[in-house]
Amino acid sequence: MINSIANIFNDLELSWIDSSKELKNSKEYQELLLLFPNLQQIFQQGQIEDAFEFHRTIQHIFRVFKIFFLIKDKIPFHETLSQDSLQKIAGKLECENNKNALIIPIILMYHDIGRFFNKKNHPYESYKMILDKKLLDSFDLLEKEKLLISKVIEYHLLFATIFTGESTFFGIYSILNDKEFIKLNSFEGYYKRFIDLLEIFTWIDILGYSYARLYDHYSKYYDEVNLKLKHILSLWPDREKALEIAIEYSQEWIEWRIAGALRIFQFIDTQPFLTKEFYFSKLKESYNEFNDIYFEGLNWEAIMKKFLTHSCRIQI
Repeated sequence: MINSIANIFNDLELSWIDSSKELKNSKEYQELLLLFPNLQQIFQQGQIEDAFEFHRTIQHIFRVFKIFFLIKDKIPFHETLSQDSLQKIAGKLECENNKNALIIPIILMYHDIGRFFNKKNHPYESYKMILDKKLLDSFDLLEKEKLLISKVIEYHLLFATIFTGESTFFGIYSILNDKEFIKLNSFEGYYKRFIDLLEIFTWIDILGYSYARLYDHYSKYYDEVNLKLKHILSLWPDREKALEIAIEYSQEWIEWRIAGALRIFQFIDTQPFLTKEFYFSKLKESYNEFNDIYFEGLNWEAIMKKFLTHSCRIQI
């Protein structure tokens, strides 16, 4: 199946994918649907429900597949990522492909199908459709691999939104209360595969939009998010300890989250002076200019401790 998908995308250019207005009428679209026949009815309904969203989603699916093969084949394609970074991502992708080369392509194909019907909560909608319609049953997968794929799709925004500051490590709360994920976690090493797949998917998913710009520093911070999430999940079945560490990491991330409004996650280290400290100093400068009786006599550290203790529960 992987070779069949590759044959569809080998000769396609990213520029054609980005500019085409008639993807749904292309022979490549028809060939792709022949490989995933249980999506034909869903896609037909998607066109009826929201034609604009349908085209945007199909364009995204085409692009993520092309990105997947470019990374897999170690072909440079993104001007703001160095060859070293692309090689590192390719190495992680190869590691997962060696375990089962079907898993990432299936995630790419099915992760956004819920957008046709529920844009606001599309990861869960996609997961629910996969479950209700048994969409993974047509593939030669172990039951635990089906569970792994469905959980990656359900939580596919977690990794990226922790990095950007929209979410926090406390987002793991949902996972620790998810009976199906607890089952997945009972399989040796599967929580690590879950996190590694989330990271690889996040690279491909973001690059699946033509306007996206990723930089070399993403790799360093993604590594940090990866290791911290694995540490939290490694503490299972001690749920309270896992949440305690998740909150601790979230507290350490407060300044980063707030600085996210300054796009710190995109621009940090892209110039010598654009350091974390530079962005954090801008936060503190704005606080110093804010005259309010509630904050009288409190420095920035005291503000974080007194007023922002529960901010990890808020999604921005």
